[in-house]
Amino acid sequence: MSTVQRRPVKVVTDSEDDQSDTKYRRDLHITSRRVSTITEEKHDDKKKKQSAVFTDQAHTIPIHTITKASVLSKEAPPENYSGFIRLGMLVLGASNIRLVIENWMKYGLLIRLPHSYVPLEDYGYFLLAWLSVPMSLAISLLVEYSMAKLATKARETKETRPEFVKKLATLERVALATHVTHLVFLLMFTSFIVYTRIYHPMAGSSALFISLITFLKLSSYALVNQELREAYVEGKPDEFYDTDAAYPKNISSRNLLYFFFAPTLCYQPSYPRTPAFRTTFFLKRVGELVVCLVMMYVLAEQYAKPTLANSLQALEERNLVTIIERVLKLSTTAVVIWLLMFYALFHAFLNALSEVLRFGDRTFYLAWWNSGNLATYWRLWNRPVYLFFKRHFYIPMVRRGLPPSVCQLLVFLVSAILHEFLVGVPTHSINGYAFLGMLGQIPLISFTRLLEKWRGKNSALGNTVFWITFCVVGQPTIALLYYYQWTANHKQVAPQ
Repeated sequence: MSTVQRRPVKVVTDSEDDQSDTKYRRDLHITSRRVSTITEEKHDDKKKKQSAVFTDQAHTIPIHTITKASVLSKEAPPENYSGFIRLGMLVLGASNIRLVIENWMKYGLLIRLPHSYVPLEDYGYFLLAWLSVPMSLAISLLVEYSMAKLATKARETKETRPEFVKKLATLERVALATHVTHLVFLLMFTSFIVYTRIYHPMAGSSALFISLITFLKLSSYALVNQELREAYVEGKPDEFYDTDAAYPKNISSRNLLYFFFAPTLCYQPSYPRTPAFRTTFFLKRVGELVVCLVMMYVLAEQYAKPTLANSLQALEERNLVTIIERVLKLSTTAVVIWLLMFYALFHAFLNALSEVLRFGDRTFYLAWWNSGNLATYWRLWNRPVYLFFKRHFYIPMVRRGLPPSVCQLLVFLVSAILHEFLVGVPTHSINGYAFLGMLGQIPLISFTRLLEKWRGKNSALGNTVFWITFCVVGQPTIALLYYYQWTANHKQVAPQ
């Protein structure tokens, strides 16, 4: 009977395999490979020491040969945590399904058609408030058209009649006063109608929002045309815009109406345009807009309103523990509604509108969700408003010699006033909560900047502080306070 000679077996441990070529797996394993003695002799001494060759001693194979950190340690190489993310999504989904079932068992179906909550009188007052918008458009166009005619005459007679140029400077002040008067009337008239006549906050907010957008647009329209007019009279060439859109050719009803509907607050005589209208792209954005609006309405009526209503007694009794519980419960719904609102407005609606107008520049937002501090968030999440204040408010003040920090503070002050205006007037509760909430972000900006310097740019810690202060605590608290004030003001008033 012949005997079979056992050839040496080379055992590669897990530690050695981790250091080998990337073609080997990184999972814990023991690999057996038959290697001839002749091949073994060709290896260098270093690799011989790192390898363990055994014949019959399988239990003595060295397993721990190098120092390694645990996978979840900071010192370990980056890992893929998609499994944990998937688990978190499943747990979140299961929790939300439980909340849906609990809400159905407790309240039943609360959703009604949107118009059933709005009194018929509100529609009439909304139309009355809206009439100030076309009036302001007409006045702005009339003023700029008149000034364009005067500027053309001043340029033609600049050498023969220099006194006319001085007269034009006086007329500029008259034009400025006219713009200020009708724009202030636009805001004041709409605010008066909304605050004293319109019952439902959504109807009032819509009227106020349209008026404020018109106010900002026409302010930009007047400021830009004033500078273009000065350059035109002095004979300076237009460095930014095409000849077909250069001043005074841009002063027309068509040009103004395009700007009024364009998804921007900053006026230009011309804008970059896309080559063609894309029907499929447009229909997708419209479909997304409809879905988001329906989901927002369902969440608000079925989930947010019961939570708000159940919080009134705790607010009246100043029950702090119950108030905190209500805010945290409301935060889930509020964050989802806010994210849907962001997608519906800044992505679906503005992109659909841009496609109709073939408006080219569509950076309505940037990646604000990764913001490591609150200042970055405000620069990224609402680009049209940010660019308006930067162009027409911040840069002119800096050029006048004000320190940038003071200019930033003034911008936040104006923004705080506008937030209180947009929230307090429709809810008939000008109590300063939104104003203080905006100003309260100034120290938070400083705090998150310190965190960013400590942990690095776009750090997870600063991003976590942003989400907690802005979405988990800030928004639900403001919503709760204004709902309480609106309910208190209308205890004896019910829509017909």
